[in-house]
Amino acid sequence: MLSDEIPVVGNVELDVPSLGKIKGLSYDDQTCQYLGIQYGEVPGRFRRPNPPAHWKDGCYDGTKLGPYCPQPPRDFYPIPAAARPWLEMPGTDEFNCLNLNISVPHMPKSNLELLPVMVFLHGGAFAYATGSAPIYDGRILATTAATDLARPTIIITLNYRLGVYGFLAGRDIEAYNKEHGESGVGNYGIWDQALALQWIQKHISGFGGDPQRVTLFGQSAGGVSVSSHLLRGEPLFSSAIIQSGLLRLCGVMSIDEYQICYEKMLLALGISLDLTPAERVKQILAADVEKVTAAMVPTFVIPVITMSLCDDGVLIPGPMPTAGEYEKFSIPRWCPNVMMGDCKNECIIWNKSWDTMSPAPMPKSADLSTPTASGLLQKMNTFLGPEKAKAVAEIYKITPTMSDQDTFNAIERFTTHGMYSIPHYFAEHSSPNVYAWHFDVPSPYDNAWGGMAHHSFDNVLIWGVLKHTLPEAHQRISELMQEKWVKFAHGEAPWQRFGEEKKWMVFKEHGAQMMSKEEDVGRGYEEWDRLHELGLVADFADLSDEICLRRKDVLTLDSQAVLKRAIDSSSADKHLGWGVL
Repeated sequence: MLSDEIPVVGNVELDVPSLGKIKGLSYDDQTCQYLGIQYGEVPGRFRRPNPPAHWKDGCYDGTKLGPYCPQPPRDFYPIPAAARPWLEMPGTDEFNCLNLNISVPHMPKSNLELLPVMVFLHGGAFAYATGSAPIYDGRILATTAATDLARPTIIITLNYRLGVYGFLAGRDIEAYNKEHGESGVGNYGIWDQALALQWIQKHISGFGGDPQRVTLFGQSAGGVSVSSHLLRGEPLFSSAIIQSGLLRLCGVMSIDEYQICYEKMLLALGISLDLTPAERVKQILAADVEKVTAAMVPTFVIPVITMSLCDDGVLIPGPMPTAGEYEKFSIPRWCPNVMMGDCKNECIIWNKSWDTMSPAPMPKSADLSTPTASGLLQKMNTFLGPEKAKAVAEIYKITPTMSDQDTFNAIERFTTHGMYSIPHYFAEHSSPNVYAWHFDVPSPYDNAWGGMAHHSFDNVLIWGVLKHTLPEAHQRISELMQEKWVKFAHGEAPWQRFGEEKKWMVFKEHGAQMMSKEEDVGRGYEEWDRLHELGLVADFADLSDEICLRRKDVLTLDSQAVLKRAIDSSSADKHLGWGVL
């Protein structure tokens, strides 16, 4: 069935013992969906979530998608929009966006066995996207699991707070939280996810799901989220899949660093820094949601706004791990089965940030930047110092005479290594019981990222909603990846553990196979080992972060620059889409 064919048959009602009666949608492929279920309440801006109120009269309308979090615009997205005309897409709502969607396969009434559950945390740099986007419609994966794989599985997607609503922190906000009896500051979106997982543990059995067999999986910022929940230590799931994103991918800021971002937000909103901390908080709490959302653009500077976790010592006890500490990565006993992997061309997503290494600003209509070798080498020297910069340049064969295209390719490759591949590589060696993979399948779509195994393209294959838009070879890989993910959720080994032979499953356009370092030529293993030998892993990761996330610019409080960017962004054309990062 094509994704834009209308498969709805009618409504279905389910009595959930712990909640009441819920009305859902029934489809002609015999799956059911219960949509927009509120799992929490937002008591106020920059506050921890609370459990939801009881269903009014013991009933709930689960036939409509719930609102998602307000977010800034994105002007480029490399994956076609999936059609879903039978469902009206919701709007945004800062205070009513904590909801989830449950897709349940048809099961004979005689079958009393509770089913495995897969809970997905969407990506989007903690600033964009929604778990209700059509590409994440769990009906397709639930149908595939039950019908084609004979492994019925419940699929859950959810919304959580994003952007400043989910992650802004600072000393003023910390004091505000403390006044309300809440420890720590920021990370509200992660606390939202934790509340959703608690809700699932408490109620999923009423939908036929097994709370003892919950697989938490997430991609990009969603992968960072999964990594965070493993480190939090609350056993709310029993297995995990980390796609393209261990913690620190989107950066980590201290409370004092976030205070700078907070003060930039105040300036962008026209709130004086000369006010008392309490008055500043009062004014930003009262600020209009549209103005607050717009103020993110001049505050966080980079083309793809990226929110960081706050190292507040509360979300995760002790300091959050650095890129150089993944040699100590460990899996908690309560979650013994973990899959992790990355895409070959991850950092293409941040290529517009590389415009700072170009001789002239890139045109607004362009989708790819044009950094030069001289600009790159200057950035490396400034950030690392001459000696370390020379070592990195030698390892990655970066020379002053490189063409612009070769420079672009070199930046994409080594930042992908620094932000994704190297943390995974050392985590896999530290915890060899993981199931490790690489994704090398090129996108067939006709756009600036076409032909690359880019960040987020793996989602297209795993969810299967856009399968009908893919060539035959891609469809077969899609089916294979769905099989591996679902089998893992059922407690089966998707392939051999990394430690058995130190091999990765490598997904390619025309098949997949287990490969060792020696067999997987050109991946970058030699470069990663050399960086480790020279003690440059942490420096290299920080350089990659600076090139893509431009932390120096983000953490520079320049009132005139903030105000100028606010004016520029208010007059720019806006193109809002559900970018998946």
